[in-house]
Amino acid sequence: MTDSRTSLSAFGSTEEDLDPAPTSVARCARLTEAPDRSDAPEWESSDTEWGLQTRRPASSIQTGAGHVSPQQTRWIVDGEVAEYVEEFSSGEIWGIPDTYGSFDGIAPLVTHVDGCCEAYGYGIDGDALEKALRVLTGGGRYSATDYTVIPCGPYPWILTGPEGSLLCSCMPVDRPDGGQGRRSSEIQAGDTRLDMEEENDQILHGLAHFVRLLEEAKDVDIERAEYHTVRGDVKHSVHSAGDESFSMGAADLATLGTVAKTPSSVEVADRGRIKPPNGDHTVAINWDGPEHEVGDVVDERIVAGYEFAWEDPADSLERIATVRTYWLSEGYSSFRLNYWSARLVTVLP
Repeated sequence: MTDSRTSLSAFGSTEEDLDPAPTSVARCARLTEAPDRSDAPEWESSDTEWGLQTRRPASSIQTGAGHVSPQQTRWIVDGEVAEYVEEFSSGEIWGIPDTYGSFDGIAPLVTHVDGCCEAYGYGIDGDALEKALRVLTGGGRYSATDYTVIPCGPYPWILTGPEGSLLCSCMPVDRPDGGQGRRSSEIQAGDTRLDMEEENDQILHGLAHFVRLLEEAKDVDIERAEYHTVRGDVKHSVHSAGDESFSMGAADLATLGTVAKTPSSVEVADRGRIKPPNGDHTVAINWDGPEHEVGDVVDERIVAGYEFAWEDPADSLERIATVRTYWLSEGYSSFRLNYWSARLVTVLP
């Protein structure tokens, strides 16, 4: 991908155009029955999504641009498209390129950054747009002026044309080059405010907790954050006023964002009995609380939180109720999240 790529919105209106609002376009969206094509799979029975009646293909559709998964495009057969667009639209309408060859030159529109995604995040790019168009038309030649794209932020976007209308999920997209089109969120960790290139709520909660733990255990003041990848895995780094750097992987941060920060927040705190996941009876449990509090540094590891979990030992019938104590361990300029399990009770499934 190069900086010379064209944004999707470049195929839409200009300030001089007198194009209608997205809701007005949506009112004119044509709704038809899902097509019966000899070279395409059958369609599932209709579902209701956000007030729209849709049908998804029973299996992946093979197009000239590659496979299209059943969730990627759904045929809208009924419903108030205008109401959906009025609620979720980002306020824009786009056209599409005149030729299939132009889709490759479209830079991605990022609608949601997610460090746990297989790519930078989710959104719309030229590949997704071309696949949706081929599903709608069945392939072959087309006239670009007949088709309209209505982006709806992180919600599924609309492609409409003479054949009907599609509801299209945002799919994994690459990180835009040069910073333009990237997205960020602000987190508050104590007195610290940071802009993070991230929108996954679990990761953001984990980042805020990570910063608080570092400032307390390391006695540092965190001033800025940075997004980067290491061998394809997303890492978030935070930097102190003294230019110290502390990194952690997005997957570990997502887990860190869900752990209990106090013993009283653990699911089994102050309970005498609990129901196993595959049983109707309850079993007695007894948890006296953790050995260490969150923020304690024990053997150079920072205690980070707690979690109740049922565990399945390998090659065993038993299921074990546990409370996990999570900690941060540092190595190779990066932190990892690990846990130790305290066994409460063992049951048979």
